[in-house]
Amino acid sequence: MEDHRLKAFCLIIETGSFSKAAEAKFMTQSAMSHLIRNLEDELGVKLLNRQGKAVTPTPAGMLFYDHAKKILEEYRNMEHAVYSFMQTVKGPLSLGASHTAATYLLPQVLYVFLKRYPDVRIALSVSGTEKVINNIIKGKIELGIVEGQIKNTPVILEEIAEDEIVIIASDDNPLTKKKDISRQDLEEQIFIMPETGSGIREFIEAFLHSMGIDPECLKVSMTLGSPELVIQMVQSGLGISFVSKWSVFRSLKEGSVALLNIPGKGMKRKFFFTCLGGEPQTHVAKTFREFIRGYRFFIPF
Repeated sequence: MEDHRLKAFCLIIETGSFSKAAEAKFMTQSAMSHLIRNLEDELGVKLLNRQGKAVTPTPAGMLFYDHAKKILEEYRNMEHAVYSFMQTVKGPLSLGASHTAATYLLPQVLYVFLKRYPDVRIALSVSGTEKVINNIIKGKIELGIVEGQIKNTPVILEEIAEDEIVIIASDDNPLTKKKDISRQDLEEQIFIMPETGSGIREFIEAFLHSMGIDPECLKVSMTLGSPELVIQMVQSGLGISFVSKWSVFRSLKEGSVALLNIPGKGMKRKFFFTCLGGEPQTHVAKTFREFIRGYRFFIPF
């Protein structure tokens, strides 16, 4: 439940673009412009400055935005209060997830959850673990699914699944013929690495330090933000890489990549459900928390 004109206006301010706001609302850009013109005509004041493709709020527009955000929040609170009173699992659920969790864990979870609760509307944002947590703290999302080593955070973290980071190479890489690989083997290889600042990159660098390898001394040919693209580059023979076992299951089954083994060196990490405070605020969020607590995840291998 929301006022579509207020929502549209807030999206324009937050994205800085009529086209991006229209895309988020599944509207045409002309329809979005028409909504804003109606608002400005009704109020008798200019709300937005349009300079080419750039859109910025006027002083009146900024004041209007602040009030619009509060009104939209009250709409959500009212909706959640009614559904909670009726014990109805219905309404919006804002969820954030790290890239690996969103791609490999959540599809199976959300499929079953929405079959059980078809009146829930999920808004899923995908970003790095740190940003997911920051968005929860700022109140932009209610719940998150993240992974990795997370320290000094005010959010509640609850383990829901285990992950393992593995080293992969193309099926024709000479290292695949070796039962075990050594520190020297790694130092001689060309690497494709996850992006700097990501949870998996920090995890990998800590692991390399534990082996006595300076990550700065590795031969890194490229840095990529997409786990799928990392795997494709490894398949092409452009280097070896560290990836989540969840992301590489299909490629291993197809035989297009192979695992490299470092004896005695496991790289385990956890996936966590996270929220701010001890209890989610809405009935939908509470229901999702209980659902994912009891969910039995498929383990890749």
